[in-house]
Amino acid sequence: MTGETTMLGKLLWATGMLAALVAAPCQGAAPAPAEAFDVLGSVMDKSQKQLDPKRILELNKEEARQYREKILAGWWEFMQANSQAKAGEFCAATFLRAKREPQVGGEDSFKEGMTVTLFGPGGDYRGALLAFAPLMDDHQFPKLQAGQKVLVTLKQGNEAPATLNAVFMTVGATARPMIAFAVPSIDALMAGMEDNWSFEVQYQGQSIADIAWHSGLAARDALKRCLNGAR
Repeated sequence: MTGETTMLGKLLWATGMLAALVAAPCQGAAPAPAEAFDVLGSVMDKSQKQLDPKRILELNKEEARQYREKILAGWWEFMQANSQAKAGEFCAATFLRAKREPQVGGEDSFKEGMTVTLFGPGGDYRGALLAFAPLMDDHQFPKLQAGQKVLVTLKQGNEAPATLNAVFMTVGATARPMIAFAVPSIDALMAGMEDNWSFEVQYQGQSIADIAWHSGLAARDALKRCLNGAR
């Protein structure tokens, strides 16, 4: 796709855009200070349990093998990211994937587990989010304060990399980190989806997230069904 239609072309988090997005979450509402508006806090249900891939490998051998091959191939999960969500709100599509780690004299394992999630609008926040988070504790994400703006470089597919502001968050019971980019609308985010697409996020010259999805068009259709109120 051209730069005008890819997700990279839709992202608004160039320097200075964060305040404009998060300070005015809905028409007619009194603007809140950017530093006081927790974008992900309004989207994510922080009480939800997070996936623990290493724990799953402690299951019986056949279940562990099946799970390992599934996470190496990558798969999509769909949900409403807040347990109190109304129909059509807080819709999320997450792609999960890890890389194979060969083991000498034993079953292969995996490493660098990562997720990429597309979050739809909910509550007062009418924009969308594109977010990356590690699946496991052995990750390269920086240790920052929740809600802190962070300058990262985002590479998508064969597009030229772009240096953008994102927001650093911690979510879930285990408080794993998440790097999120704001997008003006979920329609803009879905319009840029390719069936096969890759992402890399770099922080201070170091790659902290690297993931490629497949079946993106089917995932887009499933996300649309959620946005249209299907449960």
